[in-house]
Amino acid sequence: MTGYSSLKRIFEIIVDLSNLTPELAKEKYSEFPSLASHIAILFSRDYLHDVLSRLELQLRIVESYDPPIRPALDPYSSTQLGIFSKNFSDWEIGRLLNYPACCIDSFSEELRYGLDSKHLEELNTIKEEVVFVTTAGFVPHSIFCKEASESALIGLLKLDALKVLNDLEKELARRLPHAHPEYQKHYYDMLIPDV
Repeated sequence: MTGYSSLKRIFEIIVDLSNLTPELAKEKYSEFPSLASHIAILFSRDYLHDVLSRLELQLRIVESYDPPIRPALDPYSSTQLGIFSKNFSDWEIGRLLNYPACCIDSFSEELRYGLDSKHLEELNTIKEEVVFVTTAGFVPHSIFCKEASESALIGLLKLDALKVLNDLEKELARRLPHAHPEYQKHYYDMLIPDV
């Protein structure tokens, strides 16, 4: 999976939710029923009138850069959809965003809200010059999580590969401005091991 295909999967789910009744949304998306129902309700009341156009623009921008790692979902749209709301479990939000179960469990049960000393220990076992990059908002249970890597949520990149991500960040900031105080970037925790 690429960064683009990972983002496209989420976009397609949100488009689908925009056309479902809350009851059908809850039934169809049983891994995140409360959140799915909530999003369907918001669409039915026309509260999300600008979300699909913003996400479609984000998807087109991401497609043109074809990044190896998925950027975070547009923070403005995430806020409108309820992704930052405490009304939904970490599990439901994680499943909508295609986070692996092992990482959701680690985030919820160990209260891991950012990369920590365990991640740094793993990073220091790497003996090549690479950078660890993760989608903003996503905390893997391990920097070596195979599922997170296959879902284009994390990656160990050569230093020259960062240019694509930095250029993508700049274009997303320019074309999709938002006022979310915490998520100013679509990637975070770019760490380099001690080699």
